This record gives sequence, C-alpha cells and structure tokens, in this order.
Amino acid sequence: MKVTRIKKLMISGISVVTNNEFEMSEENGKIAGLWEEYFQKDIYKKTFDKANSDFMYGVYSNYESDASGNYKVTVGVEVTKPKNAIVIEDKKYLVFSKQGELPMVVVELWEEIWDYFEKNSEYERAFEIDFEKYAKEDEVEIYVSIK
Repeated sequence: MKVTRIKKLMISGISVVTNNEFEMSEENGKIAGLWEEYFQKDIYKKTFDKANSDFMYGVYSNYESDASGNYKVTVGVEVTKPKNAIVIEDKKYLVFSKQGELPMVVVELWEEIWDYFEKNSEYERAFEIDFEKYAKEDEVEIYVSIK
C-alpha cells in the first residue's frame, strides 16, 4: 500500500447504481453484469477521445454516504475530454495492489481494504471517488480516496 495523488484523470464508459448489500448476493449484484455488458456491446470502440492508455477502469462515485449506501459504478477507459466523463482532480489516494485470477482477486483485495480501514485509524476514507485500475490480465490496483 502506498499514498499517491491523482492530478487529473477522466474516465468514460457505462454506469449502474448499486450498493454493497446487493453486490454480496449473486442474483442482485450488478457489477459483474456491467463488465459483461461493456465487452458484449463493445463500448470501448464507441468511446470518443480515448487517451493513449491500455488500462481499463472500474470507478466508484456518487456515494450516498459510506460503505453501506448506494454508489455509482462506471466501467470504462481514460479519455482526453471531460464530456460525459467522470473527472478526478487533485485527490489523495491509498493504493492497494494484488495479483491473481480476475475477478476473484478484486473481491479479495476489496475485503482486505475494508479490513484495513476497520483496523487502521491513520487514514480515513473520503467516499468521494475510488477506482480500480487494470494494468494486466492478472493484476489490479485499487485507489481509495482519503481525507
């Protein structure tokens, strides 16, 4: 885990609103279906102003409250213009990374992150914008916004 600052990042894709309670049950969870839809409908090819980046992102934004409230999840790629994009500007993040088989490694890493914040008072989650960055087929970095 490391602390970093994101100066500016713009992500565009498709979104859904969900919460952690829904995501804990297979029949109600929406995130897996969102990823499936992104690839089935070839949203990448339909995205304008793509940045020169090979990374995929899963972005968590519009938090109603904390880990128990609704939030918006967006699956997408980095773009160069803010139109229809989530814009991340000048934010401080804790970065967690893990290698393993997708998507299980993502679930495992989120569990580690929740555990970290329950047991550690050095940093407090901001619940503003968090995101997963997929650099390789078997590795994920999760950026968690902190106060």
